[in-house]
Amino acid sequence: MRIIAGDIGGTKTLLRCVDEDKVAVEQRFDSASYKSFDALLTEFFERCEKPVDAACFAVAGPVLENRAEVTNLKWEISAPELVDVFGIRQISLINDFYAIALGVPLLGAADRLSLHEGKRRPREPIAILGAGTGLGEANVVWSGDQWNVVPSEGGHADFAPQDELQSKLMLWLLAKYGHVSWERVCSGMGLVNIFTFLGGVKDADPAHIAGLADQGDGTALKAFEVFVDIYGAEAGNMALRVLARGGVYLAGGIAAKNQKYFTDGRFLKAFLRKGRFTDMLREMPIDVITDEKVGLRGAGEMARRIASLKRPQWD
Repeated sequence: MRIIAGDIGGTKTLLRCVDEDKVAVEQRFDSASYKSFDALLTEFFERCEKPVDAACFAVAGPVLENRAEVTNLKWEISAPELVDVFGIRQISLINDFYAIALGVPLLGAADRLSLHEGKRRPREPIAILGAGTGLGEANVVWSGDQWNVVPSEGGHADFAPQDELQSKLMLWLLAKYGHVSWERVCSGMGLVNIFTFLGGVKDADPAHIAGLADQGDGTALKAFEVFVDIYGAEAGNMALRVLARGGVYLAGGIAAKNQKYFTDGRFLKAFLRKGRFTDMLREMPIDVITDEKVGLRGAGEMARRIASLKRPQWD
């Protein structure tokens, strides 16, 4: 079996050709250097042996009816058109966070940083949260003979403050937006919102805030404390909703790039603060995903699954 997996983002695109479970070709592209995904794929496709049985591309943007638009680029991708152009019999387009979720069961111990060991139970539900540009959420459940993703837009559910300061933050954001979701406080924009609310300089971005925190800036450090408390609370909520005894995983760049704010016990304390269900949550493992190619793994898994289909995904 020969497949192609792709992780397509507004900044970079990763493509991998796998031949009989061995990586034959892998390449990173600067997405903005190409006018279309077709042009980028053409360059990569020339390096792959033929025929290719299936391909799956994870896209940072909405995927509807086998078509996708890449956020921050003017790319429009159509699975049926790619089949016609490249002669790959089966092609699937999936959302990038869906791919991350599908890749989580494939991770090994070296691909994650443990925040809490707990007791991992095989084939029990898994919860995944990803605070990055936005807040992605998904669950993975074992069904039949494989892991299946239950997608979610839980990041847009109503934010629930946990203390007086968070309540004031919520009211401040409510006046600004009219609705306060978890994404407004638990994402890159969320970190900026918290920092601004606390009196930080305007127009700061997450990287700037992290730099200020590294320099000992009190407002930036407080922003990270509030952010971690909120992230831990929502992770605990997800864990309860699906009984995530297979583990809770943190995806996205914020946790991976700022590990010291998650490993000092603050995140775990917020995660466990669930009253009578604290003991149940204590049994659930919590890990930060450190493998930057987990989405590529998930896309590869989907490509393998569709390779055996007799009819295209969209028939």
